[in-house]
Amino acid sequence: MQSKTTRRIQLTGGSTYIISLPKNWVRQLSLKPGDEVDVIQDSNLRLLLVPKGTSQDGKQNRAVITCENLRPNFAVREFIAYYMAGYTIVSLICAKMKAEDRTAIKDTVRKRLLGAEVVEEDSTNLTVQFLVNEKDLPISRAINRAAAISQNMLKDTLDALRTGDIEVAREVQERDDEVDRFYFYVARQLTLSITSFEILEEEGYNATQIVDIYSAAKSVERIADHAHRISSLIPEIGGAVPESVVKVGERVLELYKEASSSFINGKRETANRIIEEDREIAELHRTVMSSLLKELGELRAPILFVLDSFRRISRYSVDLAETTINLLAKNKDSPIQGS
Repeated sequence: MQSKTTRRIQLTGGSTYIISLPKNWVRQLSLKPGDEVDVIQDSNLRLLLVPKGTSQDGKQNRAVITCENLRPNFAVREFIAYYMAGYTIVSLICAKMKAEDRTAIKDTVRKRLLGAEVVEEDSTNLTVQFLVNEKDLPISRAINRAAAISQNMLKDTLDALRTGDIEVAREVQERDDEVDRFYFYVARQLTLSITSFEILEEEGYNATQIVDIYSAAKSVERIADHAHRISSLIPEIGGAVPESVVKVGERVLELYKEASSSFINGKRETANRIIEEDREIAELHRTVMSSLLKELGELRAPILFVLDSFRRISRYSVDLAETTINLLAKNKDSPIQGS
C-alpha cells in the first residue's frame, strides 16, 4: 500500500537543497547515518529513492498453492497466473500428489514458462523458481520473437493446407507453446513494471503504454492460436482445401507480416494502410464464403472454420496496427519511431 508524506524543501550552505526522509521508511529499511541512497529520476521528473546495494530485481516474492485432490491442469494454470503476477517462487502443496501428475506438471511448466526451474520436490510439494534475466530479453524483443514464430506457423499451415501434410500440421501445433512462453513473459514484465518503472524506461516506454504493449502481445498470441486451430483441422480436411481458401490465407499472412513490421519499426503510415487493406480482405472473405456454401459437402464445417480463423487473424492484425498508432501517439521517443 502506498503512503504519502509531504516535506518542505530547505536550502543549506547557500546552494544545496535538502528534504528530510520519513522516519518510518528509514526504520523499515534499517538505514543509519552514513548509508548511501540512489536517487533515480523517471521520465515524469519524479524521484525514486533506493538504498544503495538494494536490488529490486532480487525480491523473492513467494506464493503457495494448496489443494486436497490434485488436478494437473488446474495446477499448471495456477503456476502461469503467479508467474504473470511477478512471483519469483511458487510452491504447490498437495497431500495427494501422484508421481505421474507431478511429472506432468513439471514438464508443462518448464515448457510454457521462461526460466522455470524446479528447486524443491517431494511427495507433497513441488516448488518452482523463475530464474528470468530480464536484461537479456527486453519486452520489445520478446514480442518480436513471438511475432516471427507465429508468422512461420501461419506460413507452414498454408503449405500443409495445400498438401494435406499432417506431420507439418502437428509440428505447427507444437510451436504454439513457444509463442505462449513469450506472451506470458511480456505479461509478467508489464506487471513488474508497475513497481519497477525502469523495466519500461530502459526500452524507452512509459507507463501510459502498458495497455498497448499488452494488447500487441495478446494479438500475436491469438494469431498463433488460430494457426494452431487451422493446423488441427488438416487431418480432417486432407488436401481437399479449395484454392480460393488458400488465397485468402495468403492475403492474411501478408497483412500480418506488414502489421508486425509496422509495430516493430513504428511505421504509422503502414499501420494506417493495413486498416484499409482489411476491408478488402473482409470483402474477399465474404465472396469466398458465399461460393463455398453452395459447393461444399461433408467438409463444409472444417473449411468454414479455417476461413473463420483467417478472418480473425486479419482482425488481430488490424488490432496490432492500431496498437502501433496508439503507442506512437503516447511517446514519440519510444523504441517504435513514427514516420
